[in-house]
Formats: sequence, C-alpha cells, structure tokens
Amino acid sequence: MMKYLLAIFAVSFLMGAVLIELEHFFIINVAFRDLSGSSCPITLAIYVFIIAVLLGFSFLRLRPLMNFRGSEPCEAEQSSTLRMLYRLPYELFSILLILGSLAAIGFHAFNGAESGSDAWSLQLGQLAGELSDTFIVGIFIFTLARCLMRAVVTELKPSAASFSGGASIAQPILLTYISTFIAAVLNLFELAMLAADTDQSISPYKFACIAGFYLAIGLLIFGFVTMQFRQELRSLIRHIRALVDERKHLSASMSVISNDEAGELAVVLNQLQSRVNRDYESLEKELKLAYNVQQKLLPPGDMTIGSYRITARCQPYNEVGGDFFDVVSLSSSRFAVMIGDVSGKGMPAALLMSAQLLLFRSEIRRNGSPGEVLARMNRQLCEAMGEEGSITIGVGVIDLSLDTVLYASAGHLSPYIVKTDGTYTAVDCSSLPIGFDSEAVYEEKCLQLGAGDRFVLYTDGLIEADDEGGSMYSFEGLEAEFSTWGPGLDMAKFVDDWLIRMDERSGPGRDDRTVVVLDLAGEYRSSLAQFDVAASAAAHGSVGALFNHAFTTREWSIRSHLGDERQVAHELGRWIEERWPESTVREDVQSAVAEAMINAIEHGNRLQPNSYVTVTAQIGSMIAVCKIYDEGGGYFPRVSRDEDEMMKKLESVDPRGWGLVMIDSLADYWATGRDDRGFYTELYFMRKTKQDHEE
Repeated sequence: MMKYLLAIFAVSFLMGAVLIELEHFFIINVAFRDLSGSSCPITLAIYVFIIAVLLGFSFLRLRPLMNFRGSEPCEAEQSSTLRMLYRLPYELFSILLILGSLAAIGFHAFNGAESGSDAWSLQLGQLAGELSDTFIVGIFIFTLARCLMRAVVTELKPSAASFSGGASIAQPILLTYISTFIAAVLNLFELAMLAADTDQSISPYKFACIAGFYLAIGLLIFGFVTMQFRQELRSLIRHIRALVDERKHLSASMSVISNDEAGELAVVLNQLQSRVNRDYESLEKELKLAYNVQQKLLPPGDMTIGSYRITARCQPYNEVGGDFFDVVSLSSSRFAVMIGDVSGKGMPAALLMSAQLLLFRSEIRRNGSPGEVLARMNRQLCEAMGEEGSITIGVGVIDLSLDTVLYASAGHLSPYIVKTDGTYTAVDCSSLPIGFDSEAVYEEKCLQLGAGDRFVLYTDGLIEADDEGGSMYSFEGLEAEFSTWGPGLDMAKFVDDWLIRMDERSGPGRDDRTVVVLDLAGEYRSSLAQFDVAASAAAHGSVGALFNHAFTTREWSIRSHLGDERQVAHELGRWIEERWPESTVREDVQSAVAEAMINAIEHGNRLQPNSYVTVTAQIGSMIAVCKIYDEGGGYFPRVSRDEDEMMKKLESVDPRGWGLVMIDSLADYWATGRDDRGFYTELYFMRKTKQDHEE
C-alpha cells in the first residue's frame, strides 16, 4: 500500500506544479520559475521533505492494518482500523497544509529579511501563490487517498458492528470546494500584489480567467466526489431490488465503504438483509416440512390396482400447492380415484388441501356413492370455513369386475375417456364447487370403459399455461395431445415427457399442475380366478374339505434391508412344518416368499431403509396364502405373468427377472393387488404330500 501512497503524493505534487505553471504562463503571463528565481532547488527539496513526512506518517498509521492483514481481526481491532482509514485522507490533507504553509512562510520571511521592505508586495504575492499551490496539491492528495482507502475498506469487508458513523457526505464536498475557493482567492490576491508591485491595473480578463479556472477545478472535484456517492447509492438500490424481487437466499452483503450517510444506509440494509435471511431460512424450513408432509399424504405416482395402471403427477407452483389427488382401495373389486384443486396458492391452499385429502379418505370409506361423499364433504367444509374457501373435486369409483366408473364432480374440469385409436370423449358432469352451498346436490354419471381405454383427470393449471406469446394451452392443446395417444404406451414415461414439453413451451407456469391417468391395461380377474377349485375339491372329496378348518394367521414386518428376509422365510417354513408336518411344500414356500420379499425391497421400496416390507401368512387345512406388502407403486401382474416373457427370462443369461420365474414355478398361483395397507404380492400354496407327488 505504501507504494500506492508514494505514487499518489508524487502525482499530486506534479499535477499541482503543472497547474500552477499553466496558470502563471497563460493567465498571469509570468513563468513560475521567473517568480521563484533561484528557489527551484529549495522548492524541490521542500516537496521531497513533505512527501517523506507524509509517507512516514502513513506508515505509522497503517502499521496496525499491515500487522493483521491475512488474518481475521477481532471486532475492536477492525473498528479501530476502519476509523483510521476513514480519517487518514483528512489527516494527510491537514499535515500537507501545515507543512506547506510553514515552509512557504519561513522561506519568504527569510527572503523578505534579505531584500528589505521594498519588495514586500512581491514577497506577499508569491506567498499567496505558493499557499494556493499547497491547497491544490492537498485537494489532489485528499481525493486520491480517499479512493485508495475506500478500496482497502472494501477488502476488509467490515461488519455493521464496526461501523461508527458520525461523518457526512457533505464533509469531502465542502472540504474540496472550500479549498478550491481559497486557492482561487489566494491566486487573485497574488495577481493584485503583482499588479501593485509593477504599478499596473488588474486586468478584468485575467481576473475572470483565474476565477473560472478554479471554479472548473472545484466543479470537477465536486463531480468526482458526488459520482462516488452516487455509485454507492446505485449499489444500495441494486441490493434493495434484489431483496425485494429475488425468491432466494441473499448471501452477499453490502460493503460498508464509507463513514457517511451511504455507509449508514449500507449498515441498515445489511441488518435488514440479515433479518430477511433469517426469516427466509425459517420459512424455507417450514415450507420444506410442509412439502414433505404433503408428499407423504399423496399416494405414489405410479400404481397398479387389478387391471388398471395408474399414473399421477402433481407439480406445485410454489414449494407447496393446492392441487391434490388420491387413490383409495375400497374392496377387493372396487377402488376410488379423486382429484382436487383448492382456490389460491401457497401455504393456505396447502393446509386446506391436506385437510380435504384426509376428509375424503374418511368419507369414502363410510360407503356411499361419489355424489353422497361430495355432499358430506361440502357440508363439513361450509360449516368449518363459511365462504372463505372453495374447492373443486372430481371423484370416481371404479368397479374392477365391470370396468365401470361412477363419477361425480364438484365444479371440477370435465375428465376425458381416451381410446387407443386417439379418439376422446369429454365427460360433461359438474356441479357447484365445494364450499359454496351447503345443500348442493352432485350429479353422478356411470361410464363404461373398454380394454385399452384411459380415464384422464387434470387441473386447470394444465390448460391455462401460457407460452411466451401469451397463447393459452387450452382444451384444444389438451385434446391435440390426447389424439397422439396410441396403444401400448408406457404412460408413466409418456406423461413425464408431456409435462417436460409443457415446461419447455410455457415455463414452470403460474399455477399448480396435476394429471391422473387410469389405463385399463387388461381384463380383471380376482385372486382365486385361476385357482382350480373343482379339481382340488375332487381330489379331497368335497369343496368343504378345502376350508373345513379356520385359518391361523401370523405377520412379520422388516425394514428394507436385503438379507433380513431369510429370518422371515425360516420362521414361516418352521410354522408350515408345524401345521403340515407331512407336507413337502415347506422349501417351496420359503423360497417363493423370500424372492417376493426381495422383489418388494428392491423394486417396491427401492432399498429405502425407512420403508417396511410386511408379510402376512394364513394357513388352513389345505391351503396357505401369503401376502407380501411393500410401500411402492406396484407393477402390472398380467404383463409379469406373460408365459412368453417368463420363458425369455428363464432362457436369458441375465439373472434379472429370475425371481418372478421362481415364484411362478413354486407357487400354485400368485397375483398382485392393492388394499388399504398398500401394494401386495399374494402367493397360494396347496397342501401337498409325498403321496400327491407320486400320484
């Protein structure tokens, strides 16, 4: 830093000398060397002496800063150093004025004593000119040193606690402008003394030129100081705008580079920013917690129930949103699907959404048609909220055996039935949204689905998405998308690609987006549909012989950790041996159940250690039924049980998929489904003895 100060001092003295030379040559028409005569070496010596004193003083003042640069100073040291940096330009200016004035007065007093009283006017004029030169050099040193100190302060990154205040932007402006004014007055006085010494009148032209010259210098320096202040204000404005506009954490604080009003504004802004950041972090944690709770309330996005593959995607506009959907198993042959949209966005909508989701699950299990469920939900919401909230909901109850959908809507957008050839039909069925009229009645429609049909539910955030030109996606865009849906599509991947295309066209959107697709992928058959009861009954004398004893039940639950399934399989095998001591199916049951548990751990729960796999086993006199539950979305059993697919897996060198082949070969029958506990794989084993094998 000392080399920069040396450069500032040298440049300032040089610039001062040049300005004085130009002023005397062009305005007074007298060269400065003619005025000073043989004093040039003495003047140069004085300049060198003053620069040396300024450098020594700066070194003493900056030594604490040099001592702890590169380390982290304590708050008291930083505060003291900052005060020193703020004051140093003023101190250098004051020292220069004192030394320059003393040197000029001493030099001319000595010259005046030698030349006598006859040249007093000339000596006085020269003294005024040199004092003017001192003020000009002082202004340059003050301005340049202030710029250097501001850069050093910026590197220190001072905290708000180290800011002392007490200064004003008016101080440097007044100092430079008053100093320039004094320099101009001294030069005018020099001009008057020179005119008196030569018995000449003062030229109005020279007078005006000197005044204009120093006025220009004063305005130039005034503009420079003002520009620095404006830069600080502009930086403050940018930070304030970022604080208002940005929806993210602001990590960079405003540098406190001055001890005036701008520095005080920077301190206040940093304090405000710190408080906003704390509040933002707290809100972010709350929103993250709310998001996690909301996501846990929603069912998995990919599910399989009977012959239906269900694909659901919910994209909230904010961290949490008001869109929701649900899938609830009602019995072995019925399940309900629901989609809803709460008016508004953000946390209020998310809270109302969570309440409605739980209310729906409670009401749908109380039985009743979709219209009756919506009516009960509507009455409860009207009693609790009055007119402060409204919700649109669409509810469908699907009968797996008939492939029918009994649908009712409370102000929700019309769903679509999309055929495999790309044709579609909008289902016109709607009533008032929930929350408007406590006595509202909700219309129901029974819809028949065919093989390959897709029942599509969605929210308004999908059709109201605008592109850059302001064009809405609309129902036309939605129906154009449906027309591209052909048979055999992987709907999960297809819906994901669709939403990605939506984001590319319209951006993230200004509303939540939710879509639910029910894909009727095959013919439904109940769990025992493929079990040959007649043949088994003939072998054992009667149907009653199969179920003439009550089933006994046991249950195991383990975390999703590979290897733990062996203990469950061992206990199950020991229990099979206790109940069926003469049976030969023990090892088959153990192996099949272990493979089903591995499948549930790896593919259902995706090896998440906090997810559980539950095994329920029921053993009767002639049949054993084992259910393996996981917490995932499931898979489609008809595809998994395809004979050609099984043969390919069996013949393949790749061991992936052999588990299903093993289950299929060991169990007498197996199926998948979903009930209140989640997705399950169900295995059936007939009681076999050595005699059965021999026969």
